[in-house]
Amino acid sequence: QAGPGSFYPPTVLTDCTPDMLVMREETFGPIAPVRVVPDFAAAVAEAADDRYGLAATVLTANMAHAQEAWRSLPVGTVKINAVFGGAPGGASEPRRASGTGFGFGPELLDEMTAMKVVHWSAPGG
Repeated sequence: QAGPGSFYPPTVLTDCTPDMLVMREETFGPIAPVRVVPDFAAAVAEAADDRYGLAATVLTANMAHAQEAWRSLPVGTVKINAVFGGAPGGASEPRRASGTGFGFGPELLDEMTAMKVVHWSAPGG
C-alpha cells in the first residue's frame, strides 16, 4: 500500500491449531484464524479456554446454540451473527486479561467516580 504508515491486508488463516499464537493472543488486526472442530460444544469449550475475555462472535442459525454460547462464554460481549456493533449506550465490560474496564454506557461513568456516603443529623436531633 502506498503512503505513510503500515498496511496489513485482510488475511484468513486455515488449518489453525489451538497452540498457534494467533489462536491464543488478541491480534486486533484483519486476521481471521479458522479451525474446524467436531461440534458446537467443542467450539464453545475451545473458545472459553483462553485467558482473554473481551468479546466473542458466534455464527449460528441455531437459537439453542446461540443461547448456550452467550450463557457460557466468559467474555464481556457476545455477538451473535454480528461482527461489530452493539446497543448504542450499552455497557461493555471486558473479562479476564482483556481490556481495562467498562466501555460505553452509564457504567463507564460509575467507574470514573467514587461514591461517598454522608450521614447528617440536625444539631440536637
